[in-house]
Amino acid sequence: MMTRRTLFKCAAAGVFSQAAFARAPQSSTGTKKAVDALPGAEKNRKLKVVFVGAHVDDWIFCPGTLARYARAGHEVVCFSLTPGDSVGMANARHMPVEQLAEIRRRDAVKGTGLLGAQFKVLDQHNQKMHVDPEAYIKFNKDLAAENPDVVIGLWPLQYHPDHRAGGNLAFNSWLQSGNKFDFYFCETYLASEESSEQFAPNRWVDVESALDVSRQVIMGNTLEAGEAIWNEYQTCTKFRGAEYGCQYAEAFVRIVTVGTFKVPPNPVPGLWYSGLDSAHDQ
Repeated sequence: MMTRRTLFKCAAAGVFSQAAFARAPQSSTGTKKAVDALPGAEKNRKLKVVFVGAHVDDWIFCPGTLARYARAGHEVVCFSLTPGDSVGMANARHMPVEQLAEIRRRDAVKGTGLLGAQFKVLDQHNQKMHVDPEAYIKFNKDLAAENPDVVIGLWPLQYHPDHRAGGNLAFNSWLQSGNKFDFYFCETYLASEESSEQFAPNRWVDVESALDVSRQVIMGNTLEAGEAIWNEYQTCTKFRGAEYGCQYAEAFVRIVTVGTFKVPPNPVPGLWYSGLDSAHDQ
């Protein structure tokens, strides 16, 4: 019986063949291997992949995909727009915010290292993130310096203001780049202020092969409720896997437009942008 994943892949290719009905390869232990292509793999070269998070631990929203990129030989960088300076978390743990931030950054360096990624902190601050012309320009420069092929940002339709700001900054950089790189929003799966609203994925990645390292890095956040977060991650990836036709999957929304962006002369040259110029008739 054809799986959803096979159907999606065949539909994308525009053809059906006998291969569409073949079963996914099985490992010696009977576990299904990840056989789908990673986003951007069609470029047939080493990729630069940048994850844009608001916080030092936001990369736990798609650790399996990031690990698969690194294992395939691609370069992976995880941005945190803030340095881990959560006053609320520090007060709850009765420690100075500087100490908390240092511990969180240490965990982030270790966790992203286990995924095979680099970790970089930028210059905004927890609960005080801002989105304005100057912030756009600064982040555009930070991201452009990486020369990325694939960028993954946080889904902006959610309650957490830092996540909304981070998603906005990443999306704007894709627009200003002239859509130079492939851009995806990831799902934020925690059922609280980080719950993704109206998230309808159009791209999935089989992450069963990276499940062990995903658990290790999620549990490695020493100041977080690792077991609870792992349970939510596992529930979400099981659901997305069933949706996709595998055991465990992470889901994304790829943003695609037919328009191109150019800086208009008004209202503020070089800062704000008035819209898209359609490349062809609607």
